[in-house]
Amino acid sequence: METRIGEEMEVPYANLNRIYQESKVELDKAVKDCVDNSWFIKGPKVVEFEKKLSRYCGAPAVGVSSGTSALLLAYECLGLKPGDKIVIPSFTFISTPEMASKLGLQIVWADCNKDNYTINTDELAGILSSTKDIKAIVGVDIFGHTCDWDTIKNIAGDIPVVQDAAQSFGGKYKGRLNGTYNDLTCFSFYPAKNMWCFGDGGAVVGNKNYIDKISMSRDHGRTDKYVHEFLGWNERLDSLQANVLNHMITKIDEHNKDRRRIASIYNKELDTDTMVNTEDWCENVYNQYTVRVKDRAKVIEKLKEQGIQTGVMWPLGCHAQPAYNSKDILKNTDEVANTILSLPCWPLMTDDEISYVIEKFNIIS
Repeated sequence: METRIGEEMEVPYANLNRIYQESKVELDKAVKDCVDNSWFIKGPKVVEFEKKLSRYCGAPAVGVSSGTSALLLAYECLGLKPGDKIVIPSFTFISTPEMASKLGLQIVWADCNKDNYTINTDELAGILSSTKDIKAIVGVDIFGHTCDWDTIKNIAGDIPVVQDAAQSFGGKYKGRLNGTYNDLTCFSFYPAKNMWCFGDGGAVVGNKNYIDKISMSRDHGRTDKYVHEFLGWNERLDSLQANVLNHMITKIDEHNKDRRRIASIYNKELDTDTMVNTEDWCENVYNQYTVRVKDRAKVIEKLKEQGIQTGVMWPLGCHAQPAYNSKDILKNTDEVANTILSLPCWPLMTDDEISYVIEKFNIIS
């Protein structure tokens, strides 16, 4: 029996089990088929998923082992060399700059904007006018909201642009699905993402020449079983994850619609004006529903006492992480990182759960 408003209840930050139960028969069969047929590495289910993904996004696609490996392979296939400069926003998960650093690239940090936390395009224009020899630009879709890609590409000119869309699968920019309008788009299928599998998984979508190269690079630069045209990596998407994704891709639009439903209710009912300002050109898929609060630790603890789990993504900009410890001053990133808070927003949340979060947040905040 569902809990009525006014009674205590538990609302998790996410509930993957509920989503699994919705598709238990199909997902269990997907795993069993792989085991029964010894489909583990590469194979027909990976090919099937890549075709489905390509049809969905409207561009060539290749499956890889994670969103992190997608970024690594995307940067590498652009022909970037150690010491090359790449613009990366600091407000993102560590993978975005980490893979650039692992390739020896020189990161030029960019600040975010405070409306939707994507890259500040005014600052990007300033960076390109003041810094010579920028070889690539990375834009990161934040919490389901896409970057302003036309503006970024106009600023970039001939400089290649990589889209980190780990948090925005199924989202749209000016009516176009992610994966259709940049040189390369990188996806993650980690279980916290909009479309997820039973572990790590990822993909790169984009220009066919790049995708063909990544398809080889993810598999040791292989052209035949024991023929290797160049030195590559072991970053293949395995068959089990691919077959799980073969089902999950059929649910993504429904799940994203449900995220938008929940966000719409929050937008109307939460007693705050700090929620993300979704631009008219963006179809937000709300990987996270975020607000900003002054005394975050207190709000988190009070909500926890009421059975509501929350998340903080991210408490530090990447430039301020101990791994980088940059002296760059990124005012927006620092302010957002100190105040950001994510509330439960996941497919199949009940109306009672949504109302409970609203009720308790409005009292506490």
